[in-house]
Amino acid sequence: MNRVALAAVPLFLAGCGTSLYGQAPHPYRPAVAEPRSSDCPITASRDWTAWVNAMPGPNAGPRLVVSGKVATATGGYHVGFDPDLQIRESYPAQASVTLRVADPETDNNTQAVVTHEVRWDWPLGQPVGSVTIRCGDKTLAQIEKVQTAW
Repeated sequence: MNRVALAAVPLFLAGCGTSLYGQAPHPYRPAVAEPRSSDCPITASRDWTAWVNAMPGPNAGPRLVVSGKVATATGGYHVGFDPDLQIRESYPAQASVTLRVADPETDNNTQAVVTHEVRWDWPLGQPVGSVTIRCGDKTLAQIEKVQTAW
């Protein structure tokens, strides 16, 4: 990482629309079923980070990187980010990412709290000022200052 600067790039956007940015499957993303409606089996979360990778290179473009740790009450759950990024066009733009959680496939899973590390990155068409991490109807974290690595 060369240097890290606050993402204080002014945005000249108006309105309050929402747009989606997606990407092809990520090699670090587990296969995850469709999201639960409003139910989220995550019991705790921590160590959330969000930053923009704007480093130069071949086929490079700015990418929002979000990572953190979540806990489920038992083993067997598969947890990963939805590949669609929602951007609320305001000043500064606000990103919202969603975790998907697939139920255990069997009943003979560990009966202990299990921590899952999650990470994903999305291409960006504009700078973002904050990121909200959601699961079902829960807000797990709100990151107010998103830094950019140049």
